[in-house]
Amino acid sequence: MEILVIGGGVIGLSIGVELLLAGHDVRLLVRDKREGASWVAGGMLAPFSEGLRGDFLRFSVESLRLWHDYLERLKEISGRKVFFSQGILRVAFDEKEEKKLREDVKFYSQEVCQNLISYDAEELLKEFPYLSSEVRYGVIYGDEGNVDTEELMEALYVAFEKLGGEIINEDAVKILRNGERIEKVFGFFEEFTADYYVFATGAWLKEHFGFPVFPVKGQILRVEAPLKDYVVYSSRAYIIPREKDLLIGATTENAGFDTKTTLEGVKKLSEGAISSVPQLKEAQLLEVRVGFRPGTPDELPVFYFGENFSVYGGHYRNGILLAPATAEVALKLIDQGEVSEYFKTFSPYRFKE
Repeated sequence: MEILVIGGGVIGLSIGVELLLAGHDVRLLVRDKREGASWVAGGMLAPFSEGLRGDFLRFSVESLRLWHDYLERLKEISGRKVFFSQGILRVAFDEKEEKKLREDVKFYSQEVCQNLISYDAEELLKEFPYLSSEVRYGVIYGDEGNVDTEELMEALYVAFEKLGGEIINEDAVKILRNGERIEKVFGFFEEFTADYYVFATGAWLKEHFGFPVFPVKGQILRVEAPLKDYVVYSSRAYIIPREKDLLIGATTENAGFDTKTTLEGVKKLSEGAISSVPQLKEAQLLEVRVGFRPGTPDELPVFYFGENFSVYGGHYRNGILLAPATAEVALKLIDQGEVSEYFKTFSPYRFKE
């Protein structure tokens, strides 16, 4: 089958790779490889640290459990190194946060996550002396992890082309739709037809379908610091050690597609990081980055399908985490005609109820 994937972020590429592995002919339509959220994301795979619940937790855990095989297969196909660290340290700094985190630990340990270690304040500071003395409670979620998203995206693009996929640098300006069928996609310079269309355009999804997906601006700091340990996740900041640098994230701003980096953003992130890990006051600031998370009113994804197309968007803060499971949902629909229950769970019609 000839398939056109519109969108070159982690979701579109992951779907494209799975479709190529299944024997389909796949073209990828991408306006700018680096303009979306995937390249600047922190890369945390953190459904428990995020405090997720319900069907979204279930989908997220399903995806988390696919991640090891997804990453190993990707590294094998691409021949590229992709940095990955196992485990996230979730900490609480006040009484309210401690109460909530203890409730989360109790819930997750009974339901979905037995691989965890919790610490009271004294134990935490003994094990992780670089933390602020204000810390009250913490837990290592051993099943969570973190991936270098730049290396991940580079590997996805290499794998896509090695498998025979064609990358077209074009913008999807307009789609010609007849009811529940796509007839054609118009670019600036070309028109495109295919047997099947996949739309994974991130924060730009609303342009073509009117679904309530919107950009949520996030600023993130890239610094040089000697800290090489677990990701530290708290309400103050996310501190993400990688092989080549350390990331501090992230702001949440309803500012449309505003690409400006701001002193206020740097101040907020710096203060959050230093108050969590005081030694970071000596970190060297290398770069301030901006990305656009694809948000929705309830912060849950949007899945939809018609006769010869399907739509995957609104992954918000969890696009990296949810890429393997979203690709699996798409592959089963396109290759086997199997409609996942998540098309109902994440239907855009929920916003009309």
